[in-house]
Formats: sequence, C-alpha cells, structure tokens
Amino acid sequence: MKKLFQTPKDSNYFFGYYDKSPLNRDNTKLLACKSAFIDRMPTKDDVLEIGYFDWKHSGDFIKLTNTKAWNWQQGCMLQWLAPYHDKKIIYNDKVDNKFVTIIMDIETKEKDILPMAYYTMSHNGKFALCIDNERHYWYRGGYNYQGVENTDKKIDIDINDGIWYIDIETKDINQILNMKTLLSNKPLSNMENAIHYIEHLMISPSNERFVFLHRWKMKTGDIYARFYSVNIDGSELYLLNDSGRMSHFFWKNDKEIVGWGGVSNPINSLRKYKNIAKYFIKPLLPIYHKFIAHNSSMGNIISGDSYILFQDKTNYKEKIFTESLKYDGHPSFLKSDDNIMVTDIYPDKNDSFNEILYKCNLKNNRIEVIDKIKHNEKFANSGCRCDLHPKISHDDKYICVDIFMDEKRSIRIYEI
Repeated sequence: MKKLFQTPKDSNYFFGYYDKSPLNRDNTKLLACKSAFIDRMPTKDDVLEIGYFDWKHSGDFIKLTNTKAWNWQQGCMLQWLAPYHDKKIIYNDKVDNKFVTIIMDIETKEKDILPMAYYTMSHNGKFALCIDNERHYWYRGGYNYQGVENTDKKIDIDINDGIWYIDIETKDINQILNMKTLLSNKPLSNMENAIHYIEHLMISPSNERFVFLHRWKMKTGDIYARFYSVNIDGSELYLLNDSGRMSHFFWKNDKEIVGWGGVSNPINSLRKYKNIAKYFIKPLLPIYHKFIAHNSSMGNIISGDSYILFQDKTNYKEKIFTESLKYDGHPSFLKSDDNIMVTDIYPDKNDSFNEILYKCNLKNNRIEVIDKIKHNEKFANSGCRCDLHPKISHDDKYICVDIFMDEKRSIRIYEI
C-alpha cells in the first residue's frame, strides 16, 4: 500500500476511534482534531480545535470550531454526519455544564444541539446511541470527558445507568436498556460489590441491532467483560460471550462480528466466582501483568485470547488467525468485501515500540503487513498513548491512522 499524505508537523493532529472515517464522501476532506499539547491528559479547561485538511489540493488545515469534551483515545467522537458524509459533521461538546452532541454545517457554521453526548451513529443518520458520560467520568479514565462532576453517579452500581436512543430529527431521547436488566441476566457472584459500566457500542450495517460491552471492575482489580448484541429498541438481548475477556470488535456483516477476546476455559471460568477471584486470581495478577501480558504465547495459553468470529444470536464462536495475530487490535472490514479485515497492534515494547498495521484475508488466512510505525517510546505505556485505530474510507479506497512519532501526533493516509 502507498502512503499518500501525512498531516504537517506544525502542530498535533489526531482523529480518534476506529469505527468511523475522517474522510468525507469524495475523500477530499480529512477531518482532524488539533491539540496544543501531547504530554498529559486533558483537563476541563483544555480546548480541542476541530477542522479538516483539504489534503488533495492546498493541504491546509481549515478550522471549524472547538470542543471541551474529548480524550486521547476516542477524540470527541468527530465524524461526517451520515448518510451523506459531506456537508455536516457531528461531535460531542460541553454546553451549560452538560455533555451534548453537536451537529454543525461546515459551510454556514450553524449548530444544532442534541441534549446528550452520543457514542455511536446509525449508518442512515437517523438516530444515535448514547451512554451516561457523567457516570463514565468517575470510572473510565482515558475514555471519559472532563468538566462535569455529578457525585450522585459516583456509586458502584447505578441501576439508572444504561443505553439511550436519540432521534436526530426530533431530539427525543429514550432509554432502551438499563443496568437492572443486565444485572439480572444470568447473574454471577463476581458482580457483587463491583463497579459496573457500559461502553463500546457499535451498530450493525442494517441499523437493526448493535453490540456493546457490560464491564465491571472487581475488588481484586480485575475487570470482567460481557459481550452482548441486542435490537435497536432494546429487545432480543443476546449474550454472545461470557468468558469475561472481550475488548475490540467490528461487524463483519449483519450476521457476523469479529472481536478480540477469550472463549470460556477453566481459567476464565474461575473469574466468575467472587471468592475464587479474591483468593486465587488476585494474588496472581501482579505476576500475570509482569511476565505474561507482553508475552503472546504465554498469554494465549493462560487466557486463550485471540480474534473470534461470532454469529449473532447463536453460540457459534470460531477462533481465527491464532498463529499470525497474537495481540489485541482494532479490527475493521471493507464494505465491498467482508473477507478483508484491517487491524493493528498496540506499541510493542519487545519490538522497539513499533505498531503494525495489517491487512487480513479471512478467506485464505493471508496476512499482509501494510506498515510498521514506531511510537514515541516515552508515552507508549501512558494514558497519552496513540493507537493506530485504522479507519477505512466510505468507498474502501483509503485507510487513515493516528500516529505518534518523535514529538508530534499526526494522521496518515494510505491508499488501499
């Protein structure tokens, strides 16, 4: 693949998460966030600039607006508004001490405010799904927004937490799933006295279902994750994976999802029980993190983690690329060929803190290394880390990644 463009080194530019494209419909405009610093976590007073690069012509950064609701991992959830992906953008901000969604016309600069910050947007642009960012503030460092400290939500279990549906046209908000439902679904003893939250929502290509994680942090310090799919209205909740280990995923098509995690095995099953986790798992956690977490072979033996192909609303699970992809990453699929997956790995301290960008073919199990990019070593294991988060353009012609080389954050574009 060919490198086509990289943002200039006059400042720090990045985009954010891997489930949306910074490129508009005709690929002439590259959305970007511009930060004045790189070496610390954002505070409530830090302003992030939002704009785009006319990268095929002048290469200039054209500022559009600012936001105060952002983080290093997901940015401000900036993207082109579906379904046209052209003249309007959507992003999160803080207005009147509330986290909200902003829809902005890039030509007129007119803004429309939705009364809750969104997490994922439907592919038809008619609705979005939201989580409670005021609760996220207390328990999800690195993925939260600063500036709203609602102490009523600083509790281990908030039964009013959940997932909300917001109508883009009417601005109506309805809760479609609540924490009480999740806690009562096949309850485990390790749920007790744990901190519970919801995140990583992603809508299917047809906009009919979505997937998400229900996570809880136990007193041992260990985190247990359940992977669910559900209809857009909150019905037909299905527990896809209950091994406790699940991270990043992507819809391959309307029936299949690929994600990184572990299938149930004797080790994972022990984590379901509070007393076993307390007396057996907790003493082993420091050893695991020191000797196993960065050793792919040992990690696979202990936890069984790999990429897994799920079939929605079934118990079918198939481990894939177990010999060639041994690290967690951020997968995406081409719309034109759902056998082609693009993914990455975190900065690898055993490989000079390089991050690798992969193109994978599920049909013949072939893996192609697109590029190997060195991450700034000083920040590779910090909250300021910059994952590649590969993002595929709407027409499958380009891949965009965030990089942190030397002392600057940048966005790079590759031609597929």
